[in-house]
Amino acid sequence: MHDYALPDPDTITAIPVRLLMIGTGFIHPGRKYQVEQPADALAALAAAGPHRWDAILIDGAAITPAIASALRAAAPTTPLIIAAGDHDADQVGLVLDLPVTVTERPVNPARLENLLAEVALSSGVADGGSFAADERIMALQRDAERMTAAISELARQHPTIENRPVTAARIRAHLRARRLRERFFNPELFADPAWDMLLDLGASRLEGRKVSVSSLCIAAAVPTTTALRWVKALVDRGIFERESDPDDARRAFIHLSPTASQALDSCLDLVLNQPGQ
Repeated sequence: MHDYALPDPDTITAIPVRLLMIGTGFIHPGRKYQVEQPADALAALAAAGPHRWDAILIDGAAITPAIASALRAAAPTTPLIIAAGDHDADQVGLVLDLPVTVTERPVNPARLENLLAEVALSSGVADGGSFAADERIMALQRDAERMTAAISELARQHPTIENRPVTAARIRAHLRARRLRERFFNPELFADPAWDMLLDLGASRLEGRKVSVSSLCIAAAVPTTTALRWVKALVDRGIFERESDPDDARRAFIHLSPTASQALDSCLDLVLNQPGQ
């Protein structure tokens, strides 16, 4: 264990935050923390007692199926701060069912300091893509009610229209049309990763194709860490569901929940069958 002292004694927390660091994606934090960086992370996790750490810092490249299983067994509720790069999406996908916050690698010291300050104050890491249990249930209920109401309204408004079936090819064409905008305008004007990922998963479902986390991040057309935060948020809300790849423990698949699938089908049936489409 190493102690790192604050330059200003007045801002030292009364009880230092206990951190486990796995991998080399982090420099030591700039405030006073109790930092454990074992040579053998698996052994450290196997020997862990309840609430041994307040947060775990881990390099996305260091996440393996064994590490993911050990985290799930030893620290399933401990905030997990992951430093990820463009090639770490599938590794991060292995732990999306845990309380994850994703930050870019190399880690911005101010960003890490803010995350760790939240741990010190609340014994948890808040993130735009994470939800407490009660909040998650309420969000799921709101999403389900919204989707059900939208589907009912579409059925009421268009009972006799003979629409062309929504196919994977038509969804892919819609996605390509969205990408054409980037030839003429700054792509940041149209960043909508949630919709792009929904479209990709909808098309893939019709094609009978499973989608890995890394593939879904590419479809989002935003930086990988941004895409991962969106995937985590949509998993937390029950719109996306995660499943392990039975043939390759190093990756996980993402698919739409049944309610989200029904809502997307109804939405695309209307969007792609507008006059002129």
